[in-house]
Amino acid sequence: MSVEHALADFLEANLGRFAKHTGELLRQIPNSPYPKLSDAELIPRMQKPFVATISALRGDLQALIDFSRQSIKPVVDNPNASSDIVAQIGEAIYSTLKVAARECFADDELNYALALAAAAEVTFISNKNSYQAFVDIREARIREREETLQQMTSELDQANAALRELAAPIAPIHDNILVLPLVGSIDTNRAQMLTEDLLEQIVARQSDIVIMDITGVPIVDTNIANYLVQTTKAVSLLGAQVILVGISAEVAQTIVGLEIDLRQLSVRANLQDGIEYALEQVGLGIRPLQEQRRG
Repeated sequence: MSVEHALADFLEANLGRFAKHTGELLRQIPNSPYPKLSDAELIPRMQKPFVATISALRGDLQALIDFSRQSIKPVVDNPNASSDIVAQIGEAIYSTLKVAARECFADDELNYALALAAAAEVTFISNKNSYQAFVDIREARIREREETLQQMTSELDQANAALRELAAPIAPIHDNILVLPLVGSIDTNRAQMLTEDLLEQIVARQSDIVIMDITGVPIVDTNIANYLVQTTKAVSLLGAQVILVGISAEVAQTIVGLEIDLRQLSVRANLQDGIEYALEQVGLGIRPLQEQRRG
């Protein structure tokens, strides 16, 4: 009988004892699940790597390879586990194999040395495949998380794009006239977004006039007033004009109280007046249909 087969038979005959010995070693590994397991849970679990090792010693290396790659999956599920756990498990099993080899060949130093070499070989094969499986699983999960993150980023970009459209619903009412209704509060980020979108629309549509309707803005503070002034300056640099409409009595009082100069803006009472004024600037007007038919 070969040394490998003799060691396999000895392991098989003492499977429970060596499984318990390995379990005691594994309980000493920090950040591992083993310290929390009872003997009733741990010993049957530790018998499995020895069953695979026995198969390998008898010539079935694939059984050990398959087991090593499969058994590492629960370990990878532990977020605190690192690849060091593979070496630690392998060291615990190899320590037990050395004990088994010593007992099996207590009076035969040559066969003991051969048994140690066989134990080292199967341990190396097991560790190599366990480590590769650990890396493969971790890399696969990282790729999955990256794909999920990319998908979430794409969805967020789409949501932000939709939000931009809702936040700045710039509407053309004529070839040369745009209307920008402002609704809700306007912080620095939204103000910048509104200005960027407005300038892009002016360039894209070659507009000459922008009607900014602030009827839906409940409070006009210094930041909003400055936004209106700065946007007007930016629009004028593109050769267009801003008409401000929708200033309520409360907002007017606020602007006066803030002592902000809005004289560079053309101001009209409401959107209708603003549209009529804008049409006048481009040589157009609104007439009743009957009057148009008589004309």
